[in-house]
Amino acid sequence: MPLLRTPLALSFAFFLLSQITHAQSGLSTQLAQSVSQEVRSIHQQLTAARTELASLPSFLRSENTSHLGWHSNFAPPAGLVTKFLQVDLGATESFDSIALIPVTLPDGGGETAGYGFPKRFRIESATSPDFTQSTVLADYTETDFSNPGSLPVVADLPGTQSRYIRVTATKLSTPGTRSVFALGELMVLRGERNLAAHRPVTASDSANNPPAWDPANATDGFTPLGSPVLTDPSPSNGYHSAIAKTPDLTTWVQIDLGSEMSLEEIRLFSAAPVDFPARSGFGFPLRFRVEIGNQPDLADATSIARYEESDAENPKANPVSISAGGKRARYVRVTATKLWQRNNDFVCALSEMQIFSGGINVAPNGQVAASDQTITPRWNPSFLNDGFTSVGRLMPLDSWLRGLSRRRELQREVSQLEAQETLSVTHTLHRIALVTLFATVFFGAGILLWMVRQRGLRERALQDLRKRLSADLHDEIGSNLGSIALLSRLASGSTRPPDHARSDMQEVQRIAQDTADSMRDIVWLLQPGPRTASGLLLRLRETAAQLLTGTEYSFDSREVPGPFNLEQERQILLFFKETLNNIRKHAQANHVRIVIQQNGSEFQLRVSDDGVGFDSENPTSGLGLDLLRQRAEALGAALVLTAAPGNGTQVELTFQLP
Repeated sequence: MPLLRTPLALSFAFFLLSQITHAQSGLSTQLAQSVSQEVRSIHQQLTAARTELASLPSFLRSENTSHLGWHSNFAPPAGLVTKFLQVDLGATESFDSIALIPVTLPDGGGETAGYGFPKRFRIESATSPDFTQSTVLADYTETDFSNPGSLPVVADLPGTQSRYIRVTATKLSTPGTRSVFALGELMVLRGERNLAAHRPVTASDSANNPPAWDPANATDGFTPLGSPVLTDPSPSNGYHSAIAKTPDLTTWVQIDLGSEMSLEEIRLFSAAPVDFPARSGFGFPLRFRVEIGNQPDLADATSIARYEESDAENPKANPVSISAGGKRARYVRVTATKLWQRNNDFVCALSEMQIFSGGINVAPNGQVAASDQTITPRWNPSFLNDGFTSVGRLMPLDSWLRGLSRRRELQREVSQLEAQETLSVTHTLHRIALVTLFATVFFGAGILLWMVRQRGLRERALQDLRKRLSADLHDEIGSNLGSIALLSRLASGSTRPPDHARSDMQEVQRIAQDTADSMRDIVWLLQPGPRTASGLLLRLRETAAQLLTGTEYSFDSREVPGPFNLEQERQILLFFKETLNNIRKHAQANHVRIVIQQNGSEFQLRVSDDGVGFDSENPTSGLGLDLLRQRAEALGAALVLTAAPGNGTQVELTFQLP
């Protein structure tokens, strides 16, 4: 079997090497983690990053409007030129962060996310448009910036004050054979407000191609990100006007804030009803105006935005932001003067209206009224300020953009950690496989050396056994045969008295019987086949029957583990025979009790008789006690003799089981 186990172990090692070297299963990763601190550390970082990633907002990719953003002139493919885009906030403003929204370029049914986003750039501020004296707010010019895809890049700048904000690219993107700088939107955020919304933009140069590419697109609020909504389902669609047969019907919806307030911004969200065939920008009026006032009928109305000279572009999933310039009012009204065509009819619909005062959306506290409406479980004027668009719950714009920017960073980090984990796991599995292989080789070599040694030991043990059996044959059987020959010559002598001759022949018979018994013992020890404990017990039982003929005895044996080796069997048998011979010759016993059992992890042989006994403190010679001690010592066993004159004798042999 050891010879068979070695090639099997080697085969297993090679199988393990071939399998785990290429494996990236959970089992392989767990195996690598169990032996490598590096793999455990990377996995912990990866788990933490994935956990944080799951907690961050995501966005529902919206349809692009025709306004893609701003596009510079093309430059040589190396892209090592300087180009900039800047926005004028109109006055020195305090802000908290700046967000850069990449361009998502439609591309033959697919899209190219992050088109034209610079590889190296910096964000600067200044108090004059020429930036002769500027402050670098964020610097990304040391190394190439990874393409952000569709997700924003947000620079946190709490408490910063400035009027002009510039993004300067020092290494352009190279989407093809030429390099370019393009940006979808530049936002300057204070709380929920985008201070750069609809502010004037200038650039180092511009490849204008309206409506897709225009500097003004960089602050128009149209981005591929859509609205800042969470992905949990919305309970409502929003406000829906009565259904009209012609588009020129005038309809309005307004929010009463409850008191006059200083208004900063009104934000309108188009609808995308989930119970209607998907049409982003559902119901958004083609022409409309936004008015504010302090009377319910808006007799004192002030118009803050008019989109009535031509049809406005549908914003689709993007919010439409309108600056109120700090004007004070209680009522905010949206009046549609040209409705949106649904099927063969016309409607006005909005999913949500936000009104900002003091940086807070105060619309949820207001009361909604409308010139007309359609009421269904998902359409109701009261849904215009419930905090939900048709798609999901609205969240603060700044938190949403920061969350998306962090998502971008974490996605890149997860990707890098996954690559590191794969590499580290592979290296660790290689090491495990090689260690396993070397260990198997050394183990196999050790087994072979052990087998050679064991074979040598067995051969030496066999030689020793042969010598002992030869000595037994010489000492006992040879001596017996010599005695038989001598007694036979004496008995055959003519001068030998008849009584002596008869006694000699009886002795010859006894010696011959002993010799035959010894030969049977030797033959039994040398017989082929497996050695078993039950075979030894059977031999001891037969020996007891031969040596205790005429004496009443009991033989109580219980199964014990085996097998014993030949030397142990020989010593046990000879010890047993010597004990019974002593009883037969000296004990004058009427009854002998033999017990063979396992006591815990020990083999125990106990022989007791009710004979004459002897003084165990001063034993006389001729009792064979020295021979019993020699047998016990050869077995490494403990020998206990218990005897007293007139009280019989007990011999107990105990040794550890193999």
